[in-house]
Amino acid sequence: MTQIRTGCDLASADDVRAGISAHGERYLSRLFTPRERADTGDDPERLAARFAGKEAVVKLLRPSRSDPVPLHDVAIVLDEHGAPVVELTGTAAELAAAAGIEDIAVSLSHERGLALASAVALSQH
Repeated sequence: MTQIRTGCDLASADDVRAGISAHGERYLSRLFTPRERADTGDDPERLAARFAGKEAVVKLLRPSRSDPVPLHDVAIVLDEHGAPVVELTGTAAELAAAAGIEDIAVSLSHERGLALASAVALSQH
């Protein structure tokens, strides 16, 4: 049976800014892949959108509380046209495969310090 899965999240650029200010490189490298950082230029608003995107994808994957998904396992990167796409590794990729999810669409937006993301996928299980 095919099932539609969705996830959404809202993030604050001020929270990202505060994380960078308090923890610097440790914060950035713990949450974001090198490609995400390159795509965003470490801009807090763009990073907040990536963070919201990661959280939206995790919600869509529905991990158990005992087996959380590390945020580094979900990357929101830009394709050759500048559109955001989802790349999964590790636990996130395993959950997607187990659910029969082959592709996840993601949409990002940011304005006035807030970032919004939604993710949609078709599950074959």
